[in-house]
Amino acid sequence: MKYLWEAELRRFVKFIKNMPTANLPFLIFLYILFWLINFSSTLVIGNVESSRSLTAANMLGYVVWFFAMFSISSIVQNMEDERMQGTFEHLHLSSVDIKSIFLVRALIHALESILIIVIFVLIVGLIHRVVVFTNIYSLLVLLILLPGLYGFAFFLAGLVLMMRSKEAKNWLAILIYVLLVPLLIPEKILMPAVREGFSYFPIFQSVMMLRKLNIDKVPLNLMEADFIKLVVTSILFFVIGLLIFDIADKKAKKKGILGMY
Repeated sequence: MKYLWEAELRRFVKFIKNMPTANLPFLIFLYILFWLINFSSTLVIGNVESSRSLTAANMLGYVVWFFAMFSISSIVQNMEDERMQGTFEHLHLSSVDIKSIFLVRALIHALESILIIVIFVLIVGLIHRVVVFTNIYSLLVLLILLPGLYGFAFFLAGLVLMMRSKEAKNWLAILIYVLLVPLLIPEKILMPAVREGFSYFPIFQSVMMLRKLNIDKVPLNLMEADFIKLVVTSILFFVIGLLIFDIADKKAKKKGILGMY
């Protein structure tokens, strides 16, 4: 476990050193995508709020989508790359179990994504003259969301483990962008039943809470039920995701399909 942490921390240090140049194209892509989304939402939804409030609301959904994209990438895409290179089986020969390997990688990946999103939020704030995060408790909401996101990623990894690589990648690419749609829809225009259904998924519940905290200025102590729901569902997603991945991994080893691709 010690060597695993050392290897991942070395990779993180290398990421920081190369960050200014290596991530500039990615930041430009993120901003172009966000600008298109923000412009489209103004046309489709209408200017139901002030321009800055709408930009902030879209940005909060975009931030959560970004974390979701990175969590899926850090586990599912990482596993697919290992399978394509024929090294996924080698991970099972390590003294550290496969779940711990991917968890450590996911944690370091989360730190990388936090650095990128902080820079991106600052860029958007300067360009659009909007303060996205106005409530310090937003950080708490995002931290509680992380277990749910990585649990969801482990759940997807378990499903992908039993699928052909080409099919799995196509499915994941579609899923990542499908997730973006409901995150950008203002919950005020959703039917109560739909809004209630979305609230049982940490990724959507966190966006609703962030908008209440930063745009509607609702104190966290008045969102006790929402907060408890986010904590419980995030933990459940994490536990269920790990269980599904573990079951799928054991079945894959029994069927001998780990090295098929």
